[in-house]
Amino acid sequence: MKLQKIHQEMQIKVSPEKMWEILSRYGDVSLFHAGVVSSFSENGSENSASLGCERVCNIVDVGLKITLKERIVEFVEGESYRYEVYEWKNFPVQRMFFGFRIMGGTQSCTVLGIDIEYRAKPAFLTPLMAGKMRKLARDVLLGYRHYAETGQKRVPIRELKEIYRAYETLAAQTG
Repeated sequence: MKLQKIHQEMQIKVSPEKMWEILSRYGDVSLFHAGVVSSFSENGSENSASLGCERVCNIVDVGLKITLKERIVEFVEGESYRYEVYEWKNFPVQRMFFGFRIMGGTQSCTVLGIDIEYRAKPAFLTPLMAGKMRKLARDVLLGYRHYAETGQKRVPIRELKEIYRAYETLAAQTG
């Protein structure tokens, strides 16, 4: 079975340079993103994103303590990186990649894209996980958006959804 692909993007009210600065803090993602309980660099890697950089992320999802070991496999300075999840615990995947890309922007606004590619284990679960992966992609983007726009660290995803749902509703009403 081929890898399932999920793509989402979100407009974030910071410059592309500021967004890249935040994305580059690869090993420190848990310091500002509430979806990651803890994270740290692995195997002598720096906290700054670069080709081959490794990190460990600990996540709690529906009571499961998930550990992911990740390594950057593609890197374009100031624009994008892609990393593979090369080892995991309590997570039903056979293969998984995440990619972040600055897709455009101005001095005050950036479009950030995320790509998730995965194959579940067992493989028949792959299409069944698509909804959860789309939700994960949006949650990750919301975490980056909120931190980038406000500087607030570790705001729970549930709160972010409420904040931005109200914000998007107001924006739609005011045109």
